[in-house]
Amino acid sequence: MKKVLPFLPAALYYGLIFFLSSRSHLPSISVPNFDKLAHGAAFSVVGFLLAYGFFKSLHASLKIKILFVWLLGTGLGILDEIHQIFVRGRSSDPLDATADAIGVGLGILLYWLVVSRKKANS
Repeated sequence: MKKVLPFLPAALYYGLIFFLSSRSHLPSISVPNFDKLAHGAAFSVVGFLLAYGFFKSLHASLKIKILFVWLLGTGLGILDEIHQIFVRGRSSDPLDATADAIGVGLGILLYWLVVSRKKANS
């Protein structure tokens, strides 16, 4: 249980993403490429929360932890795009999945910066 609990925030947050992706009509903003920014921002949170889970529970090298977080987060982004194929009024876009993957990477970087700063201040 101690190894699973750190993943709860990521699981709950991804559940929210999945729920919102299941909606046929979401508010849209008519700014060019705003949806890509929204995907990147949403999945940077996924990356941050997955990093929290993996860094707290996985005893492995930094490179392995980062790889696992990025692969899982990117996989969840791809899964979300596949899911949207089956939702009326929604569509799947490979560029959205790319924005998700970039967002996951940014979330990992942000987590690492927060943890590094916290360790430096200790």
